[in-house]
Amino acid sequence: MSNIPQDPFSAAGKPPEPPELEAVITTTLAGRQEDPFYQLRDLEDPRTRKYLDDEIQYSNIVLENLRQPANQIAAEIRRRVPEPDESFPLKRGSYSYVTRIEPHLDYPVMVRRQPGVPEQLVVDENRLAGNSRYFAMSGVAVADNETTIAFGIDRDGSERYTLTVAEIGTSGPIEHERIFPTTYGFVFSNDSQHLFYTVPDETMRPASVMRHRVGTDPATDVCIFAEADARYFLDVGRTKDRRFLTLTAESKRTSECWLIDGEAPEGDPWCFARRIEGLQYQLDHGDDGFVIMANPGGGDFSLFTAADAGASWKPLPILSEAEILEAFELFGAGMALQTRISGVPKVSWMRRGEERIALGNPDSAEGEYLAGNLEYASAEITYEVTSLSVPARVYGYSIPSGSRTLLWQQRVGEPFDSDDYESQRTFGTAADGTAIPISIVKRKDLPLPAPTLVYAYGAYEEPVDPAFSISRLSLLDRGFAFAVAHVRGGGEFGRRWYDQGRQLSKLNSITDLLACVDRLEEMRLAAPGKIALRGASAGGLTVGAAMNASPTRFSAAVLEVPFVDCLTTMLDPSLPLTITEWEEWGNPAESEEVAKLIASYAPYNNLKRGVAYPDLFLTTGLNDSRVGFWEPLKLLAKLRSIEPRARALLKVQDEGGHLGPTKRVEEWEEEAQLIAFLVSTAAR
Repeated sequence: MSNIPQDPFSAAGKPPEPPELEAVITTTLAGRQEDPFYQLRDLEDPRTRKYLDDEIQYSNIVLENLRQPANQIAAEIRRRVPEPDESFPLKRGSYSYVTRIEPHLDYPVMVRRQPGVPEQLVVDENRLAGNSRYFAMSGVAVADNETTIAFGIDRDGSERYTLTVAEIGTSGPIEHERIFPTTYGFVFSNDSQHLFYTVPDETMRPASVMRHRVGTDPATDVCIFAEADARYFLDVGRTKDRRFLTLTAESKRTSECWLIDGEAPEGDPWCFARRIEGLQYQLDHGDDGFVIMANPGGGDFSLFTAADAGASWKPLPILSEAEILEAFELFGAGMALQTRISGVPKVSWMRRGEERIALGNPDSAEGEYLAGNLEYASAEITYEVTSLSVPARVYGYSIPSGSRTLLWQQRVGEPFDSDDYESQRTFGTAADGTAIPISIVKRKDLPLPAPTLVYAYGAYEEPVDPAFSISRLSLLDRGFAFAVAHVRGGGEFGRRWYDQGRQLSKLNSITDLLACVDRLEEMRLAAPGKIALRGASAGGLTVGAAMNASPTRFSAAVLEVPFVDCLTTMLDPSLPLTITEWEEWGNPAESEEVAKLIASYAPYNNLKRGVAYPDLFLTTGLNDSRVGFWEPLKLLAKLRSIEPRARALLKVQDEGGHLGPTKRVEEWEEEAQLIAFLVSTAAR
């Protein structure tokens, strides 16, 4: 292991002492609980501010001790990121749209091209960002007139966006109306004169849909739909053939879609199919009517067809028993599917009236994903292929000829040779006998057993698929193996995999992670005592709980914006998103069983006295609307109160939220710090 940094905590001095606060008593059906650091959620309290500042100062000292190796790693990452570089071109209308990275710029530039016409600037995010310390966009929508655009801007990480309507000029967008606050969803009508967008309520839930007429005062915008049930989020879109505008209300378990005639944007929406508790569906429209992806009975998704709204749904039995449907895309000539086979995403194509064929290699462990198919009449299907050890590629499948062409490949600068790395798949065995997949990547010449970083998530039916990472190469080159534990609660094997890791089955996510660590040690890949864990958001809960279950087993744990104070949060419906989260975690205020279960695994509630915890790297953003900054802060304060010498740091983004830093260089620098931190812990 080269370039081993010094122990970053050895010269950092005495860690901060948490403030003495009066405990707040909260009561659940399962009983009373004392929370000694409840008041740390109040940033206006001078005791909170002082303690936060003390932790920031201490963390800066620790990170300063890692500065030299972190700088080397950041420079290495930068060398491997080619500049300038371009994304795969997306064809929409008469243009191809490309996102370009220019040397020494923080953010991408979007341009569009047309044969025989000079390249045209659409949006330069660097100009829009100006001097903002934080800058994020919610996307760019281009109207069918190919002149009018809309984009959302967030400058503080709160995910409350200012939606701007503009027109594409000779040197970039000419801005007109601005609308605040909005959330992610927005779409233009067919006539390019109306913009539909979502607005958050006080809990940051997209709760209403507004219609704006381009060129008018946003104060006159019309609310066309408001969702009273706090479990539901709203979103807007448009069918692939542009026949309908769509308005979707969706909770974690139930959905309902409303339609607006694409040629009559000022008309009233009508419901396609009323919500039925436990039924989720999404739809698209083509020449033969509607195609619906739905899960009657609350299980895995299947395909159906319907002639019109309100018509009966007819099953479309084209899936094998081994497949789990994830997505579909309609084309004039047929339909493309993204399904999972043995947990691995694969892409297939079915011409109208013909047999379905695989577009990639169904026997490969590489993931395949539908990508960039914006036009219903397109004669080409594009899909992406990637793995832990091979950079992403985009292929085009010609519908007329059936030929496949490599259209784009992720570039990696020196030093890099894909033949130096290898990936593999193995399985841990859970306590109930379930096989838990583990994806692994390492250098071929890595001496085993080796220090190993294990990543886990396990929530919201979101899979963590193996994907290539340029920055991860710097960790692998420093003697680490990397593994993804595909624990239950994610979506790798469909709804059953999700249901077995949520609500009353949540403990499976945590014990699955420990079972995967067992397997990595058994196969002599991971060196005992040199295993680190990493998880973000809900994955921070999984990692934090696993760390509490066996704290001396791990050398380090990285918890990014972690959901570690989950019992307190689930008891407070005034917090952003809590009510919608009850379908994921359960409501401890209404169920003694749920309250006891969450209390048994919540990382904040289960810190142990007299135990040597692994080195901890925590992150948070003061404007995080998903996981409050106080969650990792309270965890750290409680840890220091029971173990004053705990080796832990908290990296705080003053002007930022849940998604971390937005400038490219800052992303590289933070990842470099994490890698230097992990290498230093393995060297002790």
